Amino acid sequence: MCGPIEYIVRSTTSFVSKGRRNRCIIQSNLFTRMSSSGCDRSDGCILMRTDDNATGVTTLTLNKPEKFNILTWDMLEALQKQLNEIADEEAVKVLIIGASGKAFSSGHDLGEVQTNTHELFKKCSEVMMSLNTLPQPVIAMVQGIATAAGCQLVASCDLAVASDNATFGVSGINLGMFCSTPAVALSRSVGPKQSMQMLLTGNLISAHEALSYGLINKVVPQKDLHSDTIELAVSISGKSNFAIRLGKKMFYKQLQCSNLKDAYSFATEQIVNNIQHHDAKRGIQEFLGRTTSVEKK
Repeated sequence: MCGPIEYIVRSTTSFVSKGRRNRCIIQSNLFTRMSSSGCDRSDGCILMRTDDNATGVTTLTLNKPEKFNILTWDMLEALQKQLNEIADEEAVKVLIIGASGKAFSSGHDLGEVQTNTHELFKKCSEVMMSLNTLPQPVIAMVQGIATAAGCQLVASCDLAVASDNATFGVSGINLGMFCSTPAVALSRSVGPKQSMQMLLTGNLISAHEALSYGLINKVVPQKDLHSDTIELAVSISGKSNFAIRLGKKMFYKQLQCSNLKDAYSFATEQIVNNIQHHDAKRGIQEFLGRTTSVEKK
């Protein structure tokens, strides 16, 4: 463990260890310590960042396990700051969002909801939209419970892998509050009937139910969650960075087209643009070369 270093509120520090760069996003005036595994959970570090330079996979870890990784104003600010930075980093090809402890995230801090209502929900919406517009694909790595804004965070990611003990819900209705902002992300990830059932009942669903709803992509044993999520991320990061970024932007934009004709027109422009890029040209030539070689045998 490194010796204590003092940082100001919301400052960022980094160090290099075994090819990985680890950052601790500080939300405290207290001393903090960093090691090759990140920072001490007791030191005020509520968001950890790990960059694997060899694969281009970056992981942001919600790190407030004693509070079930609630999305406080400070947590949302830290997430937004990192998303803004990552958006400009060509070296980052895939982003994973995970959490420490037994829960992924139980949503907002109800105390803050009462005292900072409009600004808090506005800030949260900005973070969720940033995930959508981020050039890099985002994978949620979910263990334990993901409720309300925590479930919204999962639905806002492009992909999601969950452990078999994970549960999901939008339970605000149980407190007399319809989860309106989570409904935006949920309804764009899950069918209307399933979304409404979750929103109106507030009931939790299992990981396997979430998989059948289309909320997540894969259910794995808890012990395999990290390795399987990394495997998925690396399978993407090894592809053309240009094509992945173009593809994510194209996918969401074509969904906004008012009709099928406009969607195909836009998609045609994008694939023509993609084919002109040197990655596609090289890939096509290599494929044709392999095909020719096979035909000659």
